[in-house]
Amino acid sequence: MNKIRLLARWGLRRTKHTRFIKESWNERLLRWIGAAVPALLFVCVAIVVYEFGFRTFWSNDDTINSWLQVLLFIICALVGARLLLELLVPKKKWARFFTVVVWLFILVLTLYVLPTKAAMLNATTNRYLFYKLLIYAGVVMIFITEISFYLQFIYSRTVNPGLVFVGSFGFLILIGAILLKLPNAAYGYTSTIDAVFTSASAVCVTGLIVVDTATHFTPFGQAIIMMLIQVGGLGFMTFAGLLAYAVAGNTSLKTQIAYSNIMSSRKVGNIMKFVYQVVFITILFESVGAFFIYISLDDALFERKLDKLFFSIFHSISAFCNAGFSTYSGGLYEPVIRHNYSLQMFIAFLVILGGMGFPIVFNLYRLVRIRVRNFLFFLRGSAKREYFPNVIMLNSRLALVVSGCLLVVGFVSYIVFEQSATLAQHPTITGKLVTAFFGSVTPRTAGFNSVDLTAMTLPMIMIYLLLMWIGASPGSMGGGIKTTTAGVAILNMAAVLRGKDRSEFFRSEISHQSVRRAFAIIVLSLLLIGITVFALSFYDSDKGLIKIAFEAFSAFSTVGLSLGITPQLSAFSKLVLIISMFIGRVGAITLLVILVRQSKQLYYRYPREDMAF
Repeated sequence: MNKIRLLARWGLRRTKHTRFIKESWNERLLRWIGAAVPALLFVCVAIVVYEFGFRTFWSNDDTINSWLQVLLFIICALVGARLLLELLVPKKKWARFFTVVVWLFILVLTLYVLPTKAAMLNATTNRYLFYKLLIYAGVVMIFITEISFYLQFIYSRTVNPGLVFVGSFGFLILIGAILLKLPNAAYGYTSTIDAVFTSASAVCVTGLIVVDTATHFTPFGQAIIMMLIQVGGLGFMTFAGLLAYAVAGNTSLKTQIAYSNIMSSRKVGNIMKFVYQVVFITILFESVGAFFIYISLDDALFERKLDKLFFSIFHSISAFCNAGFSTYSGGLYEPVIRHNYSLQMFIAFLVILGGMGFPIVFNLYRLVRIRVRNFLFFLRGSAKREYFPNVIMLNSRLALVVSGCLLVVGFVSYIVFEQSATLAQHPTITGKLVTAFFGSVTPRTAGFNSVDLTAMTLPMIMIYLLLMWIGASPGSMGGGIKTTTAGVAILNMAAVLRGKDRSEFFRSEISHQSVRRAFAIIVLSLLLIGITVFALSFYDSDKGLIKIAFEAFSAFSTVGLSLGITPQLSAFSKLVLIISMFIGRVGAITLLVILVRQSKQLYYRYPREDMAF
């Protein structure tokens, strides 16, 4: 009786101290194995990082191979034991059984093909590289998968999803900076602030650079930047959640709600299916884009086919993720590709697709599918028709209209104001049209430059500031205040001028909450950009107000365009831009919601009065 009263008095502490009494031996052993496997895999990943970061890629150290053999053998035994124990625990899902079998097969395969110095004496170089890449990729993938499984534990706690989202970007920037500091990542010394800046610019898909990506970083360092762009563009939590779902086979309601907020989706029940679709569409577009970029390039520009392939993949990922990084020092303004207009068009279309937003892409796909099926029914003479009202949501309609208007405004403005400036280097009509079109696309958070930006006229620079500030559409890779925010503000302004008490678009009413949020985003963005300009003027006022303002807009909107002052900035100004890029990527409203205590529903209302303006 005293024991029951004591347990009841301690409440939650009772569960913590009596856990081993209630657990069976196999559940307890499973818990210990679940902690040991990620720890051992972390050691294996550290060995992989050491091998890539401090040693030559062609090295074949028998000591490192022996350590990997021992560790992978232990991990293989633990995974096998976990598989057997999970069959005895009725609470475990069978979906995890098949995933464990797959990873067990990979571990056995890596143990079998792990090359030793004696075994590789007669092996060809290509075979050795294949074995090495297979082993290291398997180790890293297994480690990420094991870590991702614990995301469900994080979301099962009362953790703010926004905090996890923001923290994931900070964690990824830190990991990227550490990797870029490795000796093999650069040809020379990389300062800590430059490594953090480059990592933040890649993760936040901005494209601002303080060191030349082409000449400072090795192919290994460029590959790190490319991976940071890819993971940062989709979001680290997207990849981690995808792997966690693949391992666990199911997700909790809290996890689904968290990912619906992160992915800006209204769907909750099938949110993981939506995540799968996002990753699939991304890989599909980037693969197709890499193919077209590859065929648009001249073989004479590269020493090897591998270099040409890497250039195509790097720029396809950078374009679709709206990052703006390039492996050429001058970007797309490099003399050898400056007049490659087909390449510029392919990159421009990738930028538009990446900045459109996945909800819009899926809306358009559903509309096209319905229209095609109805047309096929018509050809067959069938009276059957498929009809779904409001297939294209109001959010998608507004984003498409605003995006189209911005492209037209940017294109026409470029033709008018740059005729005797940057367009003078393109004598043909095709060259002028493609350059003007590319010039209207790239400030929409893309960051690529096919012209010398310092030679642009002042009116075009001012238009660039507007285009960078608005940015891309919600749910996309791009930044800025978003096209829907600008659209809602314009519609509300039109409603006020016409004396209407509400904002309407396409026979739909925009909610009052959306209008309030739009104006909050606009005011907050201008305030933060103003603070950034003020902070940059502390130590770099000699650069001029226009260049500083251009840098501030570019960083906050994660564009990456610059008037050439980024490498010359002081360490303090670089830190200011890092913070600005981070806030622009995660969202100022998202960050403030985490920091500011949220008030509950108000059950009272004060007397209402109209304000004078």
